[in-house]
Parts: sequence; C-alpha cells; structure tokens
Amino acid sequence: MKMKRDAITGIVGLTGSLIWLILIQYQTKQPANLLEPGPRLLPYVSFFIVAISSLMLLIEGIRSRARDAGKVEKPYFPKGGIFKVSRSYCMLVIYGIAMAFVGFLLSTPFACFAFIYDLRGASKVKPLAAALISLAVTFGLYAMFVFGFQISLPAGILFE
Repeated sequence: MKMKRDAITGIVGLTGSLIWLILIQYQTKQPANLLEPGPRLLPYVSFFIVAISSLMLLIEGIRSRARDAGKVEKPYFPKGGIFKVSRSYCMLVIYGIAMAFVGFLLSTPFACFAFIYDLRGASKVKPLAAALISLAVTFGLYAMFVFGFQISLPAGILFE
C-alpha cells in the first residue's frame, strides 16, 4: 500500500501539531492576573490552523488514492528539491544569526530579498519590485510587532 504525497504531508503535519500542542502546554507561561487571552492564544490559533490543514491534506490523499489508482505519482521532491529545501533552511539560519548581530531592521530586508529570489522558481522577478516588497514586508512586520503587539524586536549586539 503506497501512500500519496498529500497523505504523508498530512500525517507529518498532524504529528507535528500534536507535539507542538504538548510543548505549548509546558513552555508558555501566562501571568495570573491577565484578563485578555494573553501569550497562549497565538500558539493555539497556529496549532489549530496547521492541524486542520494537515487533516484536510490527509483526507484528500486518501480520497485521491482510490481515484488515481493506476496513475504514476510524481516524486515527493522533484529533481533538486532536497537541495532547494536545504538551501532555504541554511538561509533561514543565516538570517537568524544576522538578526542577532545587526538587528531586525538591517537583516530583514536582505533576507526577504534573498527569499524572494530563492522561492521564485521559474518566474521572472524584477530587482526593484523585490526590493520594494522586501522593504514593505520589513516595515509592516516592524509596525505589527512594535506598535500592534508592543514587542521589541532585536536591535543586534553591534548596535546595543
């Protein structure tokens, strides 16, 4: 019995969601006198979205297995896919290190620009458009966290 890609992704997502839910219970602390939902709400919302999406993928994978019984399925990772995922992961690690040294406002536009070019696939992306999108995303995230959530973002150890 060979499983479809959607079913495998759904099972991995549901397993990850369950582990995430368990970790939320032990790692997120909430002050006793807090009246609003507080810091525990966002992880639960994220857990719910990932779990529902994974469940729907699992159901679709099971349903399409019977429907597409004789068809040959594409490989889970197309040619070069593992390399692309590994490269994106390394870029994310480099972004995290850069954020620790130079802060959010200097590292995020460059990271967004690099991610846009990394994830573009066969699409043509103009550098000016990518730069404008990177700046808009950076300042949008900054405004959301600093003014909306009132959370300070890393300034970087070089600028403290």
